[in-house]
Amino acid sequence: MSTQLHTTTTGAGPAVVLVHGFANDSSVWASTVEDLRADCTCTAVDLPAHGRSPAPTERSPYEREALLASIDAVLAETGPAVYVGHSLGGYLGLAHCITRPGVLRGLVLVAAGPGFRDAASMQQWNDQVHLTMPRLDLPKVAAAASLHTDSMVIDRLSEVTVPVGLIVGTRDKAFVGANDYMERKLADVRRRTIADGRHRLMKTHPAEIADLVRDVVSAADLATGRQ
Repeated sequence: MSTQLHTTTTGAGPAVVLVHGFANDSSVWASTVEDLRADCTCTAVDLPAHGRSPAPTERSPYEREALLASIDAVLAETGPAVYVGHSLGGYLGLAHCITRPGVLRGLVLVAAGPGFRDAASMQQWNDQVHLTMPRLDLPKVAAAASLHTDSMVIDRLSEVTVPVGLIVGTRDKAFVGANDYMERKLADVRRRTIADGRHRLMKTHPAEIADLVRDVVSAADLATGRQ
């Protein structure tokens, strides 16, 4: 069951779709979009129950396949795009690239990871999500968006063949190792590591993210022969 997502589009040039992380909304991209708008058409997305998107009362719209279907509808409007995702948004970008090959032109993963293969690590993550939910202004069922139930993405990273940009802060301990792993496993990757950076790099280092987006857009143009 997909959800019609609220989006905001600005700028001119190649399409870039930006998807925030859990318990954030599209406003986190404001400075990055401002930097990019002269070069790219930027569409910032609110996931279900975030920002101005609807908040379904059932669990299923927050599960991975339903979220990907909701993103499909956005991409149907933007056309081929470079996808920029923070945290959960980045994980969904990887999942989209794997399950819908040939749709995305490139990926930029901001403080994101490919999920877990180790069952204990997966359970530890899920337990932390449940502990955090009472402090968030989100319906309880929305936790499903951030919960991991399988290792599909990390197991199939080799299927991601589009240009990928990775950016992570050195103080974002939960994701530095994940970016080390993805840098080794992805076929076409460029990485930025931000000294003393934390998890919400969109707030602290928007210009660095914008520069990486431009690099991936350029790489995608070269890969497709676009002038």
